Amino acid sequence: MGFFNWAAPLIRRFGDRFTADDADAIGRWIRPAVEPGGHVLDVGGGAGQLASLLAAALHARVTVLDPTPEMLAHVQASEHVVAVGGVAEDMPFDDDAFDAIVVSDAFHHFRDQKTAVAEFRRVVRPGGLVLVLELDPRPFVMRLIVIGEKLLGEPGAFMTPQQMCAFMAEHGIAGECEPLAKADYRFLGRVEKDRPAA
Repeated sequence: MGFFNWAAPLIRRFGDRFTADDADAIGRWIRPAVEPGGHVLDVGGGAGQLASLLAAALHARVTVLDPTPEMLAHVQASEHVVAVGGVAEDMPFDDDAFDAIVVSDAFHHFRDQKTAVAEFRRVVRPGGLVLVLELDPRPFVMRLIVIGEKLLGEPGAFMTPQQMCAFMAEHGIAGECEPLAKADYRFLGRVEKDRPAA
């Protein structure tokens, strides 16, 4: 049993990292692609805390995609929030199904990041946005977290902001990385389908 299987109840109860203000900020970043009633995909969205807040902030539908049934069981589903089991590398969605994708603290868990980005390009409509919130692995505390994740059997494939921007551009989603608080940073890129992906 993996870490997220047994930790799901704890994460749901104590893992509310995001506030309504955070969701408002995230909503502002992706709002250029998401009109009211639009559709956002929260990849690796776990127990759905951010999804619920984003649905309210954007007046949009948010689908949580996560591979762990124990996490999805805690999603507070509604007419605006839906939980779907699956992995980033093989999403069970039609082409161009979403206006935007949000990936919060999950990209480093993906076992095949190149294939996951190809799926981002497939399921997001042309002109849609991809937002990745990640942690910079360079600070000392983050190095300890990387070691801890690997000991738990997780890939721990963290990238620096520079590596993330270069990786995304190489695979067809050009954008910008911006530092946030502490070791957090964001990547925000637009999906242009006429650009060939590597």
